[in-house]
Amino acid sequence: MTSQVTNLRAMPVSQYRPSRRGEANRLRKGQSKTHRNYQPAFTGSTPRGMAAKVVARLNSHDWNRNPELAALRRRGYTPWSRLFDNAFKPQPMRVSTRQESREALTALSLTLAANCDYNPDSDYMFEVMLPVEELARRMGVLHQYENGRLAYDVLLHALRVQEELDYLIIHRARDTDSGQFKPMRIFLTEKFFTSRGITVDEIRQWLHKFRQWAIAQGLAESLSLRNERHMLKMARMGIDIERHHSLKNRLRQIKRWVVSPELREEKRRVTEDLGAQIDTLDKKIRSAGKADGRDRHWKAWVRWSTSPEAPLHRVRELERSVEQDHPGLKLRDKEKYYRLLLEKAGAH
Repeated sequence: MTSQVTNLRAMPVSQYRPSRRGEANRLRKGQSKTHRNYQPAFTGSTPRGMAAKVVARLNSHDWNRNPELAALRRRGYTPWSRLFDNAFKPQPMRVSTRQESREALTALSLTLAANCDYNPDSDYMFEVMLPVEELARRMGVLHQYENGRLAYDVLLHALRVQEELDYLIIHRARDTDSGQFKPMRIFLTEKFFTSRGITVDEIRQWLHKFRQWAIAQGLAESLSLRNERHMLKMARMGIDIERHHSLKNRLRQIKRWVVSPELREEKRRVTEDLGAQIDTLDKKIRSAGKADGRDRHWKAWVRWSTSPEAPLHRVRELERSVEQDHPGLKLRDKEKYYRLLLEKAGAH
């Protein structure tokens, strides 16, 4: 027994190493602990039209009375970092949600609804047109460290909860600037609206009125150009979903669900009318063609601008460039105007 005690005394005693939490508590001695640094709240502006109607509905939503959230809490959350871990088992939670979580979910929902693309002519419906850092800034939860690193854990947790509820579709990819694997494109699903008491007929009616308003205000073309610029920006950043077939099928399913039959019929009728007008114009051009080459540059521009090699945004950029360099040239000398367009396009 004496030898055992001697051996224990001879063993080196490990040096005490305080933990980060213990050191923080020691430095904070006598002061109250900070509960949280940021309180989530929607700080952005709400556009008029359909976005304002959706935001008004979301303001009155009570998360404690949401049956889908209650079922999720009974089952337990699965963080994104543990989604592919087969050994992870979600832990059930109490049904009622804390006030901090409800505030984060409400602020996130309002921010998403206010910055969503409601144009029914877009290829994929209800895409959020803001990066995740800007979403965090408009929620009031964006934190920047001294070294410049940005953190928005409150936003990421709220996004994951709504993704598990099937309210959102999130396409994650690696950011080329920060090197982080984070949400890059966010789409709202039909459950995002129906879970807050918005019916399908209301959504279809709002979308139809939105399209009529855009056409009456002359904004239909600018909305299409904005969507094309967004797609080009995503392609330049390397965020492409062309090879994600299941994601594209799900997004097409949302568009089929939300676009009304009347709107599809109207689009088909307009497309047929435009096709008939193009055919009539083509026939007139062929019948009125003369050997002296009159309107030669205009005809060449029509052929090039309507070809698959000429995207719409490129045609609009060329027209704006020539009009800025030579104001009023189209009225004074139409052939010179189209010749300059062809030269800038490299098709002359």
